[in-house]
Amino acid sequence: MLRIGLDIAAIVIGVVLACVGLWALGRRRRAVGSVSEPQLESLSAIATAFGGSDDAATIARELLERVEPLVGVELSLLYLVDNERRRASGLLGRDHGRELEWFRAITVDLDTEPSGVSTAVFEAAPFAVYDVRTSKIVSPRLSEATGARSAAFVPLLANERVIGVLVVGTTSGLRSFSSEELALLRTVAGEAALALDRTRSTAALKDALERERFVARISARVRSELDVDELIRVAVQETGSALRIDRCFIRLGGTEDSIPIAAQWHTSALSPIASGKRLAVSNLAVRRRETVAIEDVEHAPELAGVGGTDALLHLGSRSVLAVPILVFDDLVGVFALHRLEPGRWTPEEVSVSEAIAREIGLAVHVAHLLRDNERRIAQQSAFFRIAAMLGQSLSLSETLDALAQAATDAFGGDAAAVLMPRGGGLELAASVRLPEQLSRALAPGLPPAAESLVRAAADRRVVASPRLAGDDRFDEQWQALMDDAGLRALLAVPAASPRADRDGLTLVFFSEEHLFTDEDLEVARHLGDAARGALERSELFEAERTARALSQQLARTGSVLATELDPAAVLDEVVQQAPALLGAEGCAVLTLEDDDLVVGAAFGEGTEDVVGVRVSTTALLSGDVFQSRAPVAVENAAADRHLAGADVLLEAGYSAYLGVPLFGPEGAPAGVLAVYARRPRTWRTEEIEALRALAGNTSAALANAELYSRVSLEKERSVAILANIADGIVAVDRDGDVVLWNAAAEQITGVPQEEAIGHTTMQVLQRDLESGAEAQAGQRLVSIPRGGEEVWLSLSEAVMRDPLGAVAGRIFAFRDISSDRMVEQVKSDFVAAVSHELRTPLTSIYGFAETLLRQDVPFGEEERRTFLGYIASESERLTGIVDQLLNVARLDAGDLQVELGRIDVGSVVSEVVETAEGANEHRFEIDLPEEPLAAEADPDKVRQVFNILVENALRYSPEGGKVTVGARRNADRVEVRVVDQGMGIPASEREWIFRKFYRAESAARDGAAGTGLGLFIAKELVNAMGGRIWVDSTEGEGSSFAFELPVARD
Repeated sequence: MLRIGLDIAAIVIGVVLACVGLWALGRRRRAVGSVSEPQLESLSAIATAFGGSDDAATIARELLERVEPLVGVELSLLYLVDNERRRASGLLGRDHGRELEWFRAITVDLDTEPSGVSTAVFEAAPFAVYDVRTSKIVSPRLSEATGARSAAFVPLLANERVIGVLVVGTTSGLRSFSSEELALLRTVAGEAALALDRTRSTAALKDALERERFVARISARVRSELDVDELIRVAVQETGSALRIDRCFIRLGGTEDSIPIAAQWHTSALSPIASGKRLAVSNLAVRRRETVAIEDVEHAPELAGVGGTDALLHLGSRSVLAVPILVFDDLVGVFALHRLEPGRWTPEEVSVSEAIAREIGLAVHVAHLLRDNERRIAQQSAFFRIAAMLGQSLSLSETLDALAQAATDAFGGDAAAVLMPRGGGLELAASVRLPEQLSRALAPGLPPAAESLVRAAADRRVVASPRLAGDDRFDEQWQALMDDAGLRALLAVPAASPRADRDGLTLVFFSEEHLFTDEDLEVARHLGDAARGALERSELFEAERTARALSQQLARTGSVLATELDPAAVLDEVVQQAPALLGAEGCAVLTLEDDDLVVGAAFGEGTEDVVGVRVSTTALLSGDVFQSRAPVAVENAAADRHLAGADVLLEAGYSAYLGVPLFGPEGAPAGVLAVYARRPRTWRTEEIEALRALAGNTSAALANAELYSRVSLEKERSVAILANIADGIVAVDRDGDVVLWNAAAEQITGVPQEEAIGHTTMQVLQRDLESGAEAQAGQRLVSIPRGGEEVWLSLSEAVMRDPLGAVAGRIFAFRDISSDRMVEQVKSDFVAAVSHELRTPLTSIYGFAETLLRQDVPFGEEERRTFLGYIASESERLTGIVDQLLNVARLDAGDLQVELGRIDVGSVVSEVVETAEGANEHRFEIDLPEEPLAAEADPDKVRQVFNILVENALRYSPEGGKVTVGARRNADRVEVRVVDQGMGIPASEREWIFRKFYRAESAARDGAAGTGLGLFIAKELVNAMGGRIWVDSTEGEGSSFAFELPVARD
């Protein structure tokens, strides 16, 4: 309906304006009766052309095109004057028929700039200037910009008001304008004025209609929004998008500089305003409670006392309009518009802004009313919700959470916290949307800065703080904490704890200042009463549930401890189970040792170094428990200076203590079981009884574990003896199955224990160890197979009998005497070999000597020499055998002398091979490098070792066989190797081949000569020179003996 009415008004105004125009036209035509007929026709054409256009630019173009030939000018300009006659702006300019594009940007300050345009406006009469350049009343800008020489200035009058100025002139030369020409120009200008005034009125009407529509649209938008934040956002968004401004914002609440910015809009090139402080124009509008329009901030002295201009200039704002938002004469905020360029605010812009401000104020008022109404309804229903929410849960933690949520909902708060008595203070038990920094501050309890809240809980009274800033009931630290958390008001309601001697608190926080009504306080009292009943019910439920949980946990713990047989493990298990049982953080078990209590096990942070600490049985806390044989409970040890240093775990940062005694098998005190809490804590009766029950289980478990430990120790001692005895011990039951098989038996027989247990000795050793006679005494020799060899055992046997005298089992003790038998065999073989080796040369010597002594046979000199040569050779052989025996004696006595020096190993090898080649029929193959092989060794000992290896190769190689000798450099060692094509050495004999007196069975079987000392001597000589010797052999294919010596140092 509003829009239809506006359209009808526009039609009526248009008809009236047309009638006035026709009347004025007739009047002007009568005034120019002296004009010629052609000029009248031209005027008629001009009027007709003007009447058919509603566009100012078209009218201006038609005017200038008609005027130029009418008075014979090259230059024509048309200025429009604003309604206040303070500024003239270029509308259209022509020079020699060409439009001047730059002219549209021209403005003339009518108040301060002397010009022909100003004169025409203020005189309201046409005039001519013969010489523009020398004229004092014409602005030099005109001649400089256009090159005008002569000019005429004609005002455009409409309804006795100058709305524009027509300027015509020449640029080619000077000329004068006659009075008739001026009159003609005035008549033409009058026609144009009517047309322009009509277009301006039409445009103004359209603008007014558009403004009304704009205001109506914003009104509809904001009144349809019930959310204050959204409606003011819509308002600034719509205004900023529709008006020719760079920034607009709305500030709500507060007074002058403290009014915060609630919503703002700005062009994309600008940044938002960070703070509402020192915005002087809006502050001034608030102070005056009226609209303030500033054309240029830089030249506005009235802003000095309301914040100055610095903040506005920093934002880049030059022209500012601020409208107070008033609702029923109550100031609720301010609406501000900014432009980056200085300029006047038109009455239309002011009117629109004030209309928008009124709509915003009404919409905000309605939204606040609705919000308050909703809050009251919510508070009325809060009684029912509080009862419903607090009645839904039996769990204490869930009830506390429900209490925090119910408080937030009932009062429309932004956050809530429930603090309950613990130790000596009030600690955070539940919360809703609590800021993180406030949650951290309240976690250990209410800080001293909020002492008034602690007193309120003690007095059971409600505390309401509508504005925390400046509330002298709280010190600056609490106020700063609230400010950092973004909280401005709070409500504290007592929360009774039936099982504690003081009440807790329910705190409701608000992010804005909050005025608490009597209804709020009534709801708070109702909340406190409902909380008392809910907490009493929940605590009774928790007590019953805790008792049941403690019983179940004790049963599980008892089962665990009953199966643990190690005292240390029992203590470790207890110190972990006890904190879990009571929800504590630390635990220690102290046991009695030499009249002191010693920490045997501990659990929890900071207990790493307390194990082993000794405490007197008369000390505080643990000593009190031990002496009194009764529990000792401490809620907050830090609050009692007498307990400082009384307990090692309390020194580690724990606050609460609960200790109960441990008892020994005879009921005597045996120690203390103590649990600890990091924060102050009230120990409940059921918790103390549960810990006492756990201490009883612990005492029994420790007694069982200690008994088992003693038995286990005896068993381990017996097992250790059997495991470390050198003799093999085997026990069998009455069925002959093995029940004991010690480590020595495993080593001697090569049969693992797991393979022997449960089987007979026949199955395990392929031999029955039992003797034929039950009572046979003494030791006997028994052979058993082990791998591929035969092992000889010295075996003794004992028979075990049951009470009836029947054989219940047998125990066999044996040792391996295979080495002893081998040594004896080796000695026998050695004696036989030496006897054989000595007898052979002695027999030859004796035989040839007897032959030479015969008198019945004449011998020639040649025969005599031959016999003596054999005697000498056999004597030398005998000397070699004796030397070997002497070398062995020296090696055994440690008298062997080694003289190390730099030698050429290759020379020694060549020398020995050369000697051996002359005395044997074997073939030698030598593999030596061209460069010398320098080694750090004794040359005689190297030659002796190499001789032994070569003789060995010749002895065991087939006749005519090949012996390969060689030497080479191998890193920092020189390696010498002798390879034969003999019978080879069995794998089972290679570990014995370098032993004293040992001769391979294959060599002895094949009749090879030797004493069994050569390789032993070679090995000892090489070891003495810092080298090593080894053999590689394949049975039936020959052997390869090698030794290596250190490389000679340069």
